[in-house]
Amino acid sequence: MTDKIICEKCGSEMIPIDPNKPVGMTCPNCGWGWATTYSDPIFDDSTVYEIILLDDNQESADNLKAIAKITNTNVINAKKLLSNLPSCIFSGKAVEISALVRLLDEKSLKYKIEPEFPY
Repeated sequence: MTDKIICEKCGSEMIPIDPNKPVGMTCPNCGWGWATTYSDPIFDDSTVYEIILLDDNQESADNLKAIAKITNTNVINAKKLLSNLPSCIFSGKAVEISALVRLLDEKSLKYKIEPEFPY
């Protein structure tokens, strides 16, 4: 949750009940809040997924920066990864993969996710 949510009762900024799951908000000032019993299945998915970068990706500065960010490395190592495709650039849980997929799609990088990613 990136947008500030303001308490309807006192006007203070509300905080998440659980920082790892969007299940509700509470006001640290007056205690007012809301909660839900629904939990998005992506937060409970314990499968480890792999993002595999495919062969037909261009070596542009933007692409190298995106790959460096995903792999938590520098641009030189990202360039080495691009010259050695296809290769796995990240393994993680569904929530982590989902965030990285947005970055890959934004840069129009070609990839696949294994096992099949249902989100």
